Amino acid sequence: MRSLTLVLLILISIQAALIMGGHTQAQASANQHAATQNSPRLYSQSKEDLHYDELIPTVDPKLFNKRRYRSPRVVFSDVITAEKEMGTPRRPRIRRKANDFLHRGEYSVCDSEEHWVGNLTHATDLGGNEVMVLPHFRINNVVKKQLFYETTCRVKKPIGAPKPGQGASGVKAGTSSCRGIDSKHWNSYCTNTHTYVRALTSYKNQIAWRFIRINAACVCVLSRNSWRHGLKY
Repeated sequence: MRSLTLVLLILISIQAALIMGGHTQAQASANQHAATQNSPRLYSQSKEDLHYDELIPTVDPKLFNKRRYRSPRVVFSDVITAEKEMGTPRRPRIRRKANDFLHRGEYSVCDSEEHWVGNLTHATDLGGNEVMVLPHFRINNVVKKQLFYETTCRVKKPIGAPKPGQGASGVKAGTSSCRGIDSKHWNSYCTNTHTYVRALTSYKNQIAWRFIRINAACVCVLSRNSWRHGLKY
């Protein structure tokens, strides 16, 4: 009786060992198959990253040693973050005064919005030349990003379905009328104005500081209606 029990225990242990060995082998083959499928993707991704790193130009550190005018609208960062995570620059807190109620109910003629731009690649310099802006560059073996703080006219979102050719972004700057303007006598529209900031650019294979044009404000442009239209009033 004891011998029969021992034989049964031996057979059960052998069967369990075979099942575990087969499961381990199947899992190993599955892992190997998955690694084989993912390896081309990883290789292609690493190859793309290597190609992108090769395209980043190297800048002479002496360009940053010279004390020259630097615009507050241009920022250099070695931490590559999304523009949405940058936020807006902190402004000093203004203490309220007793006569602040006199300014209540005041509105801007044109609505504007401010945002960081980190993918600016081309711009116009003071001489009217189309120069290449360096969104990324390498200095002292550190990759840095060049960010620009722009102010543009706020884009209105259309109500309902967008019109043909308008797209989902809504009304573009230069097509919306200004707030509070008498449309019977005046034509008006909001448009972006520009300023020149000192940025790191490349022109004719020469990397240097140049003043380029970026969006800085949103203003209202007025023009009189025709004289004939004025007579109808």
